Amino acid sequence: QVFFGATVTYADAADAEHTIRIVGVDEARQDHGEVSWISPVARALLRARIGDVVRVNTPAGVEEIEVVEITYGDG
Repeated sequence: QVFFGATVTYADAADAEHTIRIVGVDEARQDHGEVSWISPVARALLRARIGDVVRVNTPAGVEEIEVVEITYGDG
């Protein structure tokens, strides 16, 4: 299940995979795949499990993404 500190791989509508790590507001570095826990994608992913499809509010509208992998720490 996704919580603060998780590294999450998700697939978008085009089946492209993206990997992010959910971090604190002062630690977020988008160019390193680290997003704040209050970002729209992180908020949508919180509490999700592998295989869940969640809806993310983006500037372009609502996008559905599917959780592919969840890891913590180094692995």
